[in-house]
Amino acid sequence: MALSNNCMQRIIFIQPALPSYRINFFDRLWQFYGDKINVYFSPTNMGALTDRVIEHSWARRLGQIRQIAYGFYWQEDASSINIEPKDIVVLSGNPRQLSTLVLLAKARFIGAKTIWWGHYWSSTSRVWRQLIRQIPMTAADALLFYTDLEVAEYRETHRGIIDPRPVVALNNGLDIEPIVARRAIFIPQIRDNALIFIGRLTEKANLNLGLEALHVLGSHAPHLHILGDGEEGSSLKAYAVTLGISERITWHGGTVDEERIAAVANICKAFLYPGEVGLSLIHAMAYGLPAIVHNNRWRHMPEIAAFIPGETGVSFESNNVASLTKCINDTFNDDDKLMHWSQNACRVTLNSFNTVDMSKRFIALVDQLQASS
Repeated sequence: MALSNNCMQRIIFIQPALPSYRINFFDRLWQFYGDKINVYFSPTNMGALTDRVIEHSWARRLGQIRQIAYGFYWQEDASSINIEPKDIVVLSGNPRQLSTLVLLAKARFIGAKTIWWGHYWSSTSRVWRQLIRQIPMTAADALLFYTDLEVAEYRETHRGIIDPRPVVALNNGLDIEPIVARRAIFIPQIRDNALIFIGRLTEKANLNLGLEALHVLGSHAPHLHILGDGEEGSSLKAYAVTLGISERITWHGGTVDEERIAAVANICKAFLYPGEVGLSLIHAMAYGLPAIVHNNRWRHMPEIAAFIPGETGVSFESNNVASLTKCINDTFNDDDKLMHWSQNACRVTLNSFNTVDMSKRFIALVDQLQASS
């Protein structure tokens, strides 16, 4: 049995929410650690991702997250969580959540080990925010980033070069087993001339750009299947009417039902995300779908690390409708490339960016922390 399962008392996660895509990861840790896993979370509205409330033996519900002064937040009941010296406390890396900073200080005072789990850089990051983010990071015993790419980027900085602590990544991903079980063989010639968008309909998705590209393509435009819900839904539907492309779009709504998702993904030739892509990319790649995303790495979420330009899909110039239009047109005229990209996408998500690999990486980090005690 791993060292980590003998020496510690508990592993305590404090999370802002419990979306459906996280559940399998925590289930796998619970299968390994048993009752030593405690996951504290707040009820949060993330649409279909949090619609289904299921009780889990490792889950502990906290109060709401409320905004306080100057853009800072407080997670109710979090600061009162009991922490013991042999615990390992995994904190969600949001420096604007003051309750998290209080927990970090509390854990350090008590003598518990701490892991700062979060983005090194995300699509919303700015230089000043990055500087703020790094202040509490320095107090943790280990850093856990979302992807190996972030670890490499951190290690290239002056601080990262001299940092002696464990700095690792999970390669944030999904439970791909139900996806692989439903994934159809990718043969472009027998699939519909169609794209799929998977994700929340928010400003960061920049789906307006995709609609404009369909308008430019006119009669040559592929059909677009949109799986998602969100605050931009009504305005996007109205914009599709204005552009005269409503008949080229099917709005499926938000769902986490893999049967419904598979029924659409398995008829499409590629995945389109015009904006700041995150886990949606992993979801599509697990279905073997080539990806069409923009080329500005710093305006994506960390999961863009799974994308290899020219190997798992193609990228266009950020926020440029002409560039996106050309990418869509070129992609649908090259079945050989589509096959190559599909095979690579399957391989990437089989090797990493899945919950099996995530749990193994986390267990290895805990072992490393315990060995250094």
